Amino acid sequence: MTQKSAPNESGLGPLFDPPVHHLIGRTDPPTSREAADALVRSGRLGRDQQEAYELVHHYPGSTSKDLGHLACAIDEDNEHARQRIGRRLNELEKAGLIRREGVRDGCCIWWPV
Repeated sequence: MTQKSAPNESGLGPLFDPPVHHLIGRTDPPTSREAADALVRSGRLGRDQQEAYELVHHYPGSTSKDLGHLACAIDEDNEHARQRIGRRLNELEKAGLIRREGVRDGCCIWWPV
């Protein structure tokens, strides 16, 4: 993954822009590649990365479940908030922007770096 820029206060992203093949599994169907392409093209990937980054920094020590509930409270129309945020957490960790440390109720705990 290529680091594009550090998070900024303006909320503009993306934090980094992984190649599409990093977003899908090797055995995923072609529709997964299409969805990943659309996520990147639409700018949604950067917005979701920024949202996940900000949630971890505002609520350190939260689980992905906690962060998903917080995201859902902000955007009530998004019923997939936990899944959307959870997927971005691993990307942010690989980019060195957040870290996971500890477990609570069977879930990893996320911290700012």
